Amino acid sequence: MLVKQAQGTEANPWGAAPRGPLITATYRRGVLRAKVTLSDLTCRSAQIDSMEALKPGMMVWITLPGLEARPAIIEWTSGFTAGLRFEAPLHPAVLDAILDGRIGSLH
Repeated sequence: MLVKQAQGTEANPWGAAPRGPLITATYRRGVLRAKVTLSDLTCRSAQIDSMEALKPGMMVWITLPGLEARPAIIEWTSGFTAGLRFEAPLHPAVLDAILDGRIGSLH
């Protein structure tokens, strides 16, 4: 259900909707492995919805479709949603390929 605001724009009462396509990725922290929903993907960062409450400063490994696992640091959290920063940024051409769906198989 979307609610109309005074300015005539629509707002989601449950928080901001993720930007960009939702991507299924694999998440690993220690021995825990799980699939996560990844959104707001940029060359340097992303947002994930995970199965556990993460804490800022934790290191996790994210496997994006068609790529090797890459280390990332949790920057912020809100419940089971976390923002992460990749230790090494994605190349812009790789980012475009992921967002366009040209890279699509999980390892």
